[in-house]
Amino acid sequence: FLVPRHAAVLADEMGLGKSMQAISSIRFLLHTGAARKVLVVCPKGLVSNWVRELADWAPEVPVAVIEGDPQRRRWQWTLPDVPVKVVNYESVVRDRDVLAGSGEPFDLVVLDEAQRVKNASSQTARAVRAIGRRRSWALTGTPVENSADDLLGLFDYVAPGQLHERMSPRELGAACADHVLRRTKDKVLEDLPPRLNRDE
Repeated sequence: FLVPRHAAVLADEMGLGKSMQAISSIRFLLHTGAARKVLVVCPKGLVSNWVRELADWAPEVPVAVIEGDPQRRRWQWTLPDVPVKVVNYESVVRDRDVLAGSGEPFDLVVLDEAQRVKNASSQTARAVRAIGRRRSWALTGTPVENSADDLLGLFDYVAPGQLHERMSPRELGAACADHVLRRTKDKVLEDLPPRLNRDE
């Protein structure tokens, strides 16, 4: 679903492996030459989780985490031989100027917990939309939390202009159908491997 799309929302229910699917797709794009610069934006608490999952599912892909003081982050943004960079939403807001002057756009920007940009007028949403990119993917288990406006905010990032507030719910559904994949556990339970419990 993700690989051929330049604008995609993977909205699988929690626990169905959205990050693993995204990483497998990123790895495919990197190996086929369809992407060279990838940015993963996620909440601060999930940065280490992304680094761990990237090591598990794409161990050969170099990864940099954008963190630290402003000078260090500015240097990390310009690292040339690191195809995947992971950053939290707050750093994207703080480093808007650095990103604006970075020149060549990212081949892919992936937003994890993308409901963070549902309010299109928020600083976070504006900063994320300003990132130069060729592909926009969003991962969220809750694409619509409160109202259809949530979907509008999400699509302002994924596919600007695809949806507008004058659309009826039916029109919204039809306009975003090709860009959204949502599966629930009860629909895919038989396709999942057996559950593994691990004490840590």
